[in-house]
Amino acid sequence: MSLGTKKGIKRRSFLRGVGTFISLPLLEYFMPAANAAALPKRVVYCYMPNGGKWKPSATGSGFPLEMPLQDLAAVKDYVTVISGLKLGPANSTINGDHSRALTAFLSGTTPKFPGPNVTTTIDITLSKTLSAGSRVANLCLAGEEHAAAESGYTADYQSCLSWLGGASPNSRDVDPAVVFDRIFGADTRADQNARLAAGKSILDAVLAEADSLNRVIGASDRYRLKEYLQAVRDLESRMSIVTAATCPTGKRPATGVAYETRVKLFYDLLYHALACGVTNVATFLLASESTNQSYDFIGIPGSHHDISHDSSDAGYAKIAKIVAWHVGQFSAFCQKLKATPEIGGNMLDNSVLMIGGGLGDGAHHKHDEIPVFIVGKSGGAIRGDQHLNFEGQAFCNLHVAVANALGVTMAQFGDSTGGLSLG
Repeated sequence: MSLGTKKGIKRRSFLRGVGTFISLPLLEYFMPAANAAALPKRVVYCYMPNGGKWKPSATGSGFPLEMPLQDLAAVKDYVTVISGLKLGPANSTINGDHSRALTAFLSGTTPKFPGPNVTTTIDITLSKTLSAGSRVANLCLAGEEHAAAESGYTADYQSCLSWLGGASPNSRDVDPAVVFDRIFGADTRADQNARLAAGKSILDAVLAEADSLNRVIGASDRYRLKEYLQAVRDLESRMSIVTAATCPTGKRPATGVAYETRVKLFYDLLYHALACGVTNVATFLLASESTNQSYDFIGIPGSHHDISHDSSDAGYAKIAKIVAWHVGQFSAFCQKLKATPEIGGNMLDNSVLMIGGGLGDGAHHKHDEIPVFIVGKSGGAIRGDQHLNFEGQAFCNLHVAVANALGVTMAQFGDSTGGLSLG
């Protein structure tokens, strides 16, 4: 049995089968002497393109959840909305605001023209500490495959959120099936195709070991393991709808997946990656900057980018509805973390999940008053249930504050001038 003995066992372990492994969630059995201080800290950065607004009408604790933030009600105690920040490095006298908005968001610097040339982003910096020992240092997801070049800038500037530094964007995953295999499967593509063709679940290969584990763990762990394995089976069932027609041929199915389905699958996969310690750092580019994605599935057809340039009340109302849909998907992800217990609390108590964008007003390409909020308390370093207005301060001050809340000492990043008080 790959789990080894209880004495000296690692905090994370696996269920193994022929050509397959499944990372386990944190079970009490593996941490008999653990305490909350020993739990991992996690950070996720999600990016919404083309601008948006959501500044609440009141500051302080107990602020109102107004459109488009209303779906955060279930996790409001963990929400910190931050207004007034400016993304200075995205400003320039030349065109290309979308390209600079995306690349400056996590790098804190102005990308070189025409590129690619971007300084190392904050997620990569934090992963060296937070994901030390994890199987994946940084999970980098993207809702779209490509983006067009803008005003002479390289197209990478509109499609890559995470950068290793220089001319090297972080490798992005745009196919949920590939991410599923990275998280759960170690078998070959041929093995995966054969399993799909036979109608078998990835769980079939590990059930015997799961039964052995059930005989030694406690009742609460058995319940959690049962729930977890059922969640994996449900996710795999949903994935099979996406991959059944394409995986046997070896082709990537991403282009055949409806956008709204892909976003939901990626959030589910991201939850499993965090819950099982596959990684503690991730980025999710919800769509490329200046994307032409249509939101007809919520009653808003047409190009997202074109709609963002409509400065009428009707145009702003459409953008608010698009933002509200994304906030709803993000909130559902946060609620899963909140519902997953850890010693002394839940996963959301030990995480920082940020969502925002580098454009405050897409119609006018403004980089001040950019939209951003975080969910999570990072072990109590962030209070939650608050709207904080830091009028005119650098967005990178938030990066410094989050890094220190996560236990990674940082005095300066990008164009920061200090930290922000989030406690």
